[in-house]
Parts: sequence; structure tokens; C-alpha cells
Amino acid sequence: MMFKTHMAAGLLVAVVALNFVSPEKQLLFAFLLLIGAAFPDIDHPKSRMGQMFWPIAYLFEHRGFFHSFFAIVIFPVMFFLLSGSLVYSVGFLLGYASHIFTDLLTTQGVMPFHPLLKFKLRGFMHTGAYYEYALFFVLIAVSIFVLLVL
Repeated sequence: MMFKTHMAAGLLVAVVALNFVSPEKQLLFAFLLLIGAAFPDIDHPKSRMGQMFWPIAYLFEHRGFFHSFFAIVIFPVMFFLLSGSLVYSVGFLLGYASHIFTDLLTTQGVMPFHPLLKFKLRGFMHTGAYYEYALFFVLIAVSIFVLLVL
């Protein structure tokens, strides 16, 4: 998925989550959720996160460990240990999970059990194809709808 699609998915998750979670600082919660939605692509040298942390992008296989179910647990736990905040760690976790879920929709898929297994779960979307753009606009429209209705 493209960065903007991950951000749109993260936005929708944030808008929905804020109806169930009541963090003291809602904007911080949403911001951390969006950071979580971008974080897994730290393993891709051309991604925004990969460019910021370029050594990691060259050391790890894209859509490998950082896109695994192990990482969905490990990095939010590390975030919790650093921050001491369960609610903001949950925000990061939700964003991270939204990234993995949207990448599951792509033909490149993800290796959920990497590095133990190279098995891939794949979807039907090609990254950057017209239906990804359609998904992007649907995610934005649903986010706006949820904001206005709920």
C-alpha cells in the first residue's frame, strides 16, 4: 500500500477508536496511532520511515519481520515500556495493526510468522493501482462520515 492509504486507514481506525477509548490527549493518541500506521515500512528504503531510519531499511527484508505478527506485539510492548502509558501504546498498536491489515490486501502480502516461516498471506490489490486509490477515497469518506455521525 501507499503511504497515504496507510494514513487513511490509520485515520479511520483513530476516529473509530476515539469513540471507545478516552485518552486524556485525543490528538496525541491519534498522532501515535498514525505513527504506528507508518512504522512497519521502516524496513523499506524508499518509504518515509525507511528514509528517516535508513540503516534499518537496508538491514531488514521489506515486509519481513516488521510486518509480522511478532512485530505487532513487540513494538507496542516496547512503546509501553518506554512511555509507561497503556492507552497511548494501544493507539500505536492499533495503527501498527492497521498497516499490516492493509498490506494483507496487496498481492505482495506479508509474512505473518517471519522470521520463523516465509509463508505469505496475500490479497488481490496491486500497490498504486486504481482500486487502491478507490480504497483511499472510501477510507477518507468513511472517516468523515464517522466524525460527523458519531
